[in-house]
Amino acid sequence: MILQTGAETRATRRTGRRTHRARRGVDGLTSKQPFARHAGAETTPQRWRRKTSVVVALIGGPLTVVLLALAVAAGVFVWQVIQVRDDLEGAVAQSKELVRAAASGDVDGIQRSGGDIVAHAQRAYDTTQNPLWDFAAQIPAARTNILAVRAVTDIAHTISSQSIPPVMTMMAASGGDNTGSGINLRPFLHAGAVIPTVLTSFDEASQIASGMDRTGVLPQISAPVDQLQSMIQQATPILTTVEEHLPEILRAAGAERPMLYQLMIQTPAEIRATGGGVAQWLVLKVDDGNVDMLSLDTGTDLMYTDLPSRGFDTVNGSLLRLPTETRQLYPPEMTNWSSNFNMSPDFPTAVELFQKTREWTDKPKFDGAFSIDPIVLAHLLEATGPITLASGETVDAQNAGSKLMSEPYERYGIDNAAMDRYFSEISAAMFSKLTGRQWDIGTMWNQVVRSAQEGRIYAWFDDPSLEGLAHQYGLDGTLQEDNTSSTQLGIYFNDYSIGKLEYHLTYSQFATCNADDRTITVSMELHNSITDAITSGYTLGLRNIERGIDLRTMMLDVLFFAPPGGKIVSTDPDEGDRWDSTFHDRSGSDHENPAVSRTLLLPEGATRTVSYTVKLPEGDLGPLELRHTPGANDTKVTIDPSCAPLFRSPEGSDNIMLSTIG
Repeated sequence: MILQTGAETRATRRTGRRTHRARRGVDGLTSKQPFARHAGAETTPQRWRRKTSVVVALIGGPLTVVLLALAVAAGVFVWQVIQVRDDLEGAVAQSKELVRAAASGDVDGIQRSGGDIVAHAQRAYDTTQNPLWDFAAQIPAARTNILAVRAVTDIAHTISSQSIPPVMTMMAASGGDNTGSGINLRPFLHAGAVIPTVLTSFDEASQIASGMDRTGVLPQISAPVDQLQSMIQQATPILTTVEEHLPEILRAAGAERPMLYQLMIQTPAEIRATGGGVAQWLVLKVDDGNVDMLSLDTGTDLMYTDLPSRGFDTVNGSLLRLPTETRQLYPPEMTNWSSNFNMSPDFPTAVELFQKTREWTDKPKFDGAFSIDPIVLAHLLEATGPITLASGETVDAQNAGSKLMSEPYERYGIDNAAMDRYFSEISAAMFSKLTGRQWDIGTMWNQVVRSAQEGRIYAWFDDPSLEGLAHQYGLDGTLQEDNTSSTQLGIYFNDYSIGKLEYHLTYSQFATCNADDRTITVSMELHNSITDAITSGYTLGLRNIERGIDLRTMMLDVLFFAPPGGKIVSTDPDEGDRWDSTFHDRSGSDHENPAVSRTLLLPEGATRTVSYTVKLPEGDLGPLELRHTPGANDTKVTIDPSCAPLFRSPEGSDNIMLSTIG
């Protein structure tokens, strides 16, 4: 009974399990059992799920392959973008090396850097032309940036492929056996054929840059294009000028014969009409671009030893006989002492006086003369970097003015010999720095232009065509004898104190006009910023002692100049502050320019305004050229718009000294 019951129970359980499995097949059908025996009808959701799973199974594998391929392509594209960036940066870096190599005559460096520039630019260009970049350019979010990068590489390729090879050939030819301190310029005689090619590549590159769509372009891409366009805009007029005047430039650099030059260093601390007393000058020989410093001469040697030993009276003599009306305008010491040769604002007059000293000392005359001041040297140090003296002292762009016009006087007192040695060391170190050519030519050019625009650079040449070039660009420092090319007015200063007080002189200049009356009034506000801390007898006014004037009071001869045909109708002050047998108010003319002078006293801490009014001549007047003595500090010049109707527009003139009105 018990066994029977157990058997029935097991059989019943087996039957029950079969029945349960059968029922589950009907009621519990899932997507994993679509073909189960005795399956019921599919529901709509089940049918959609089933079809979806089939589709995924059919295409899932190929889609994965496509996505993987896209990921690989994206990675390749990113890598190419990085490569293009590196190539462009490499081309820029090598362009700087090319300039350095050319400046130092390194033929191997020229070939190496030039070849690298072309290779970098070519590779960057080729990379951006492949089909992957075509595909990327179709993506709306990336399109403008992709096309912009292509434009950048196109610009680099255009300039490098057209310009670099001929420039490399020309620059490499300038190396070779060059052992001087310059570069051999004879190969540059062929630059006339190269410059047009460079200008053409610049023009094509500019057109590419101008045609870029800048909408949404990243700054990292657009900024280099802006820089390139700016560079082209700056370089194009320079290259055009060089192309136009290449024969004269080469002649000035000694391509035809050696040239002898004087480089004057004016000192605005002891102010003179064209800048300052000429304490030192370099005598330079330039032959095929090789610059050699033959000597560094000083006024001390010339005036105390050289000229007296030849019989010249440096107190009562005169190296040059000036016209009566000009002689009346200046004190007699202008023509017998070298530091006073530039009391006239006419720079060629100073050159003529120095040329007379060459006659007296049986030395060859200069083929040309240049003038700079310590502020020019400070500007140039922006390009060359600082110089270090034997003592370890550093002279840089920030302290050069003080090192050359103030500190030494406090340091050495009245020890002229010690000061001359100090100044000579700085001058020699600066000359070595410049001729060493380890500087960026673009930065150097900008500093030269800056100095010239401040009126701190003058140039004179014995060669008429070279002198004409200096005149064309406003570097000749001449007083014009008519108003055709420009209408000159100016206020100039000469120191009467015999000191270095004017390092502490600051001034600004401004002009207003009355077009109906044809008058112009020019004013300058002067300030003496010296303090009691300045005690050197070399800085303080030596002549002040015998006149009972405080030693820190500036005693200035202020010169007011009208243009040819003009008339000075009033001055302020109406008469000078000081009269004696030597220093008193004067009047006369210089190169047909009417002028008057007034002796002015400017005490320590004082501010004072001087001005004059000129009745302008009738007729057409050339562009306004408002001049002033370049001082130890910057001079702000403002010309009121009321002056515009009186003067012809300067448009088209190359003269960098023409004034901006308004």
